[in-house]
Amino acid sequence: MSDRAGQRRENAQTYLLVGIVAAASLYLLFVRAWELPAPFPSKFWNALATFAIIGIVSDSLSFKIPIARVTTSVGFIPFIASVALFRHPWPMVIAGVTALVVDAFVRHKPPVRVAFNTAQYMLATGLASLVYSRLGGSVGLDTFEFTLIPFAGLVVTFFVVNKGSVSLAVSLSNGLSVREAWGRIGKDAIGTDLFSSTLAALLVFLYVKLQLLGIAVLVFPLFLLRQLYQMNLLLQEELEEKLELMVKSMEARDPYTSGHSRRVSEYALAIARELKLSAEELDGIKRAALLHDVGKIYEEFAPLLRKEGKLTPEEMMTMRTHVVRSAQLVATAGKFRGAVEAMIRHHHENFDGTGYPDGLAGDQIPFGARIIMIADTIDAMTTDRPYRKAMSLARAVEELEKYAGRQFDPGLVKLVAKSSSIRRLLGVDGRFQEAGPEASRAARPAWAQRLAH
Repeated sequence: MSDRAGQRRENAQTYLLVGIVAAASLYLLFVRAWELPAPFPSKFWNALATFAIIGIVSDSLSFKIPIARVTTSVGFIPFIASVALFRHPWPMVIAGVTALVVDAFVRHKPPVRVAFNTAQYMLATGLASLVYSRLGGSVGLDTFEFTLIPFAGLVVTFFVVNKGSVSLAVSLSNGLSVREAWGRIGKDAIGTDLFSSTLAALLVFLYVKLQLLGIAVLVFPLFLLRQLYQMNLLLQEELEEKLELMVKSMEARDPYTSGHSRRVSEYALAIARELKLSAEELDGIKRAALLHDVGKIYEEFAPLLRKEGKLTPEEMMTMRTHVVRSAQLVATAGKFRGAVEAMIRHHHENFDGTGYPDGLAGDQIPFGARIIMIADTIDAMTTDRPYRKAMSLARAVEELEKYAGRQFDPGLVKLVAKSSSIRRLLGVDGRFQEAGPEASRAARPAWAQRLAH
């Protein structure tokens, strides 16, 4: 019932956001005086139709940002360019017509998303046009004078409003924090966006000088720019696939921990999201959690992973080296050196300094490593193992609280004890039943000893 109530609340908030953005765009559309063009046919109408078509074509060639589940394109280039060519309200009209046509007839989105995208494009373009004119930017189809400050104000305003409103929508609809949603949508692409915006100024210059021929000159650069955006996303997807392959190769050695790394990654990400960390921090913790045991792929760990009985002290010492081996293996990829490497190396450090490999304590332990240790422990206790049955979440939380301040970060333990995200993840996997009093009494030594793996 609570999940359904939460979903209804999120839907209501989403509809409220759509209403606010739509009302703001309509207010901006009608509060300012319109500049009416000369009767058709004319240079004005031809230019207006041309930029509307460019906008529709550019926005139709879109691609998805997977985690945020939104589409992006280079459609912003003709929108920004139109601000320097047409006075109010025509840039807003171009942006609105583009979004309406593309979302309704090309992407076939539901009405609420069509309304939102149309409104946010119009609002971003309208506010950018207002800032541009207030800063003294030139507007006209016959001449173009590039001035840095008005153009910079135009670009910054457009992206802040556009990406900010979309981030709010993604946050409400997908359950992400606004900070994470902004990072997913805007952070990695901001450099490319700013560079791409210079093409808008070039588009205006070429259109003023060469008309349709000027647009033809820019067709190929726009296509290359679109490919650059898509290539960046493909590289990210390929990286994730390679990570999955590494984890599967490691888990193939230990059938009893099949899926363990992925579950630990999910739990760590859920804990980190409740702390409202940035998208970059979340990605680092997720990847470190996914790869925290990848060093076990080395041959020296194979017989230890297959052993069903208790490990000898010598075997335990060997097993403990897996954190160093994992960190060293991950560090061979330049992208993971530093924070991800440190989280993997130190995810078995105890909060009181009695852990390994370096005996770090308290805040000396990387924050992500403290999260991963708790996530690792939760999965160890709430899954069936050959040496004991799974605990319930309630029993697992009791164990975390018992060793808070000694083995675990007490602040994180308090968060996990109240975490609805962790409960949902465990409920979906069907590991929510009590293991029984005998299993509970025997669980502490077993999970504690095997967690050293």
